[in-house]
Amino acid sequence: MTESQKTSSVRRVKLSSLKSDSQKEREGDWIPALDIDPDIKWFVRSTNYAPFKIARDAHASKLARRHGDNVPDDVMADVYGKLAVEHLLLGWQGLVDDDERDIEFSPERAKEILTDPEYRAVRGSVYLAATKVGREEVEFVEAGTKN
Repeated sequence: MTESQKTSSVRRVKLSSLKSDSQKEREGDWIPALDIDPDIKWFVRSTNYAPFKIARDAHASKLARRHGDNVPDDVMADVYGKLAVEHLLLGWQGLVDDDERDIEFSPERAKEILTDPEYRAVRGSVYLAATKVGREEVEFVEAGTKN
């Protein structure tokens, strides 16, 4: 057997597994907060949700005109926290207060948390989850190919 006739295993990706679910992007889906703890779940729309993208881009332009490249952290927290509450975050599971009571989701409570600069980990986790909405698990196929 010559070198060119040897086979090796090559991972390939099913194209259909890379397709986005636009309904979930618009309506939301439960996404585990893997960056914090998988028992926390965010019910979020996608960052590809058109009203979010329009609002985000408008706010980014205003911030750039007003602050240039040095937008203060508290201003960023306020703007991006409000954007998340208005367009992305629809619910949560797994958050408790210091007395270990469940924190019920409400837009008011979400705004209080997500606009607080000190809760940047929560805000970041919501945005990370929103980037994953509508994306299914990538399917790999093992196949023998000739080198």
